[in-house]
Amino acid sequence: MAHTLPQRPDPGEAAAPDDAPEAPPEDASPMTLMDKGENELTGSASEESQETTTSTIITTTVITTEQAPAPCSVSFSDPEGYIDSSDYPPLPLSSFLECMYNVTVYTGYGVELQVKSVNLSDGELLSIRGVDGPTLTVLANQTLLVEGQVIRSPTNTISVYFRTFQDDVLGTFQLHYQAFMLSCNFPRRPDYGDVTVMDLHPGGAAHFHCHLGYELQGAKTLTCMNASKPHWSSEEPVCSAPCGGAVHNATIGRVLSPSYPGNTNGSQFCVWTIEAPEGQKLHLHFERLSLHEKDRMMVYSGLINKSAPLYDSLQTENVPFEGLLSEGNSIRIEFTSDQARAASAFNIRFEAFEKGHCYEPYIQNGNFTTSDPTYNIGTTVEFTCDPGHSLEQGPAIIECINVRDPYWNDTEPLCRAMCGGELSAVAGVVLSPNWPEPYVEGEDCIWKIHVGEEKRIFLDIQL
Repeated sequence: MAHTLPQRPDPGEAAAPDDAPEAPPEDASPMTLMDKGENELTGSASEESQETTTSTIITTTVITTEQAPAPCSVSFSDPEGYIDSSDYPPLPLSSFLECMYNVTVYTGYGVELQVKSVNLSDGELLSIRGVDGPTLTVLANQTLLVEGQVIRSPTNTISVYFRTFQDDVLGTFQLHYQAFMLSCNFPRRPDYGDVTVMDLHPGGAAHFHCHLGYELQGAKTLTCMNASKPHWSSEEPVCSAPCGGAVHNATIGRVLSPSYPGNTNGSQFCVWTIEAPEGQKLHLHFERLSLHEKDRMMVYSGLINKSAPLYDSLQTENVPFEGLLSEGNSIRIEFTSDQARAASAFNIRFEAFEKGHCYEPYIQNGNFTTSDPTYNIGTTVEFTCDPGHSLEQGPAIIECINVRDPYWNDTEPLCRAMCGGELSAVAGVVLSPNWPEPYVEGEDCIWKIHVGEEKRIFLDIQL
């Protein structure tokens, strides 16, 4: 195999480079070379000018100046006066009007505004605001203002704000203001109770009480406090029927089915003990008794459950509408319920009376007259019903008999709202059956009202 080896050049020979510069022609002069260089530079610049584009950006800045309002502020401190739109200055050019009218009176007084006239253009704003420190409360604005309207501030300062953009025709308004003494709001009357207000101004008091059978939950008396911003000393109380209780020296009262809010375990065991003064007896009158089949009521003639039983709801289905009489001066009532919500309802009226007398009769939705207010032997009582009711389940007249142990010769009647009937009186009332209790479903009642041939009938329906 033959190999070819690289040979070293001969030292006597000069090595010629691969990229040897080209020799200039013999006739080339220095000027010719300069012209050539300039041409090369010019050609290079021409090529670059074809590839470069020059752009000019013009930026325009627009400065907008916000239209400044023309201020208009008027303050009033007199106890009475007028706020009139003619009080503001002429509207400057290229501006709008913004007016603030502030009325401040003595501490303990408020400001009452009455709208005398108001005639605003579209886009104009008129706002009446109550001022309470840094807080502004809108009391009325241009959409609600009418002539004769009265607006009262909750404090001694009121503010009227007016703004308009009109150039020629401006709206007009006139408000009359006067100071009035600040007061507390009328307290809410509790359900099943009432309230008596002595004075609504600071220092005044409101007294609360409940109807028979209910107890007051909360303060019995509230006081109006703070002259600058009057308010009641605490929240209004409520009346609720308690689960049990004790009554001493009883005269007249009620035992009601307990109010169930707050009953968390779904069951109740309530005990009421009623004790009259010595030498007196007690009478129970069942105005309403509707028990759930699993609930139970027991009545004893005494203070303990070992006393003589007078009534057991599980032993009898009949409601003792004729009432129950104690053997002595005390009675015990027990009510047991395992229901998760109120399923039973009862309203039992009790009263104490002297031995040797009959007890005072009672009739719901009616009234009676008596021949002897002490209800001694021989006393007669005559019953009448309220309009819209009729006597049922008893006579209109009863008599107190039996010298040894006085009692009424019959039970008190009931006054029930009629289901239909013929009516010919000059005026009267038509009530839903069993009023004020709910009526029974499925009843078909027709009332016929007859008047003179040349007369008409006016019906005032209240639902």
